[in-house]
Amino acid sequence: MSSSQKPALIGAGPLAGLGAFVIWGFLGFYFKIIDFASPFEILAHRILWSAILTLTLVFVLKRRARLWDLLSSRRTMGLLFISSLLIAGNWVIYIWSVHIGHALEASLGYYIMPLIMLILGRIFFGEKLNRIQIVSVLICFAGVLNLLVFFGSLPWIALSLSLLFGFYGVIRKFVPADPIAGLFVECLLLSPVAFGYLVWLNASGTMAFTNLGIGHDALLVSLGAVTTIPLVLFAFAARNMKFSALGLMQYLNPTIQFFVAVLLLGETFTQAHMITYALVWIGLGIFTWDNLRTARQLRRKS
Repeated sequence: MSSSQKPALIGAGPLAGLGAFVIWGFLGFYFKIIDFASPFEILAHRILWSAILTLTLVFVLKRRARLWDLLSSRRTMGLLFISSLLIAGNWVIYIWSVHIGHALEASLGYYIMPLIMLILGRIFFGEKLNRIQIVSVLICFAGVLNLLVFFGSLPWIALSLSLLFGFYGVIRKFVPADPIAGLFVECLLLSPVAFGYLVWLNASGTMAFTNLGIGHDALLVSLGAVTTIPLVLFAFAARNMKFSALGLMQYLNPTIQFFVAVLLLGETFTQAHMITYALVWIGLGIFTWDNLRTARQLRRKS
């Protein structure tokens, strides 16, 4: 992106981000439906079917030249290798959290992610934090510390999810990659391990795929679509809108996750959770108000 091109605040980028976060919001419920498979088997299927789907899209949309540009650049391949490890870690932790009944804590991770990305935007892209934004970060941090006081440990699932995906966004911001071709390369780099794991799982007689019926198989194959679509949308949004604005939009995802965890998955919402989420929501509310106020001021000046 040249210096004369500024990320849009409205348009295709934000719309792509919105679609990505809504789909991700309901993904935990999908993982609960397919918990007949182990978390690592689900991860392996996500990788392999996403690789197949994105490769198909590369040819259908005639983006082979863009794919070759990625494959022929050592720097880009190195960055995509790092981003593939980050996203794989994020995937398996989230799948595992739903599997063990901690989807609520996972939603907390995605609640604090906008603030994580705000900080990363400051560190890597020089996006300045004003006093109000700093206050919002501190309030959310107090919410995380509240869980430490109540339960004697930090919410590691929440922190891991937010940090892994935050750094994934940073790496993809540095990669001049077509979203579809970039995701294919990431999945391609992970595919040998994923395929080898499924071969081992099948040999041990513990693989769900092909052993529980066509309906179960179809749900696992569909992981390619439910994985590819939101990630392609996010990657596009990350390169076509302000990074801090992308962080602001992300609270849609955990809000949906929160209600899915409590209302659909039946997880317990304790008093400690109530205090933590109240602090996080207050922090995000202040952050949102500040962004809206700034946007209005810019419109008046223009």
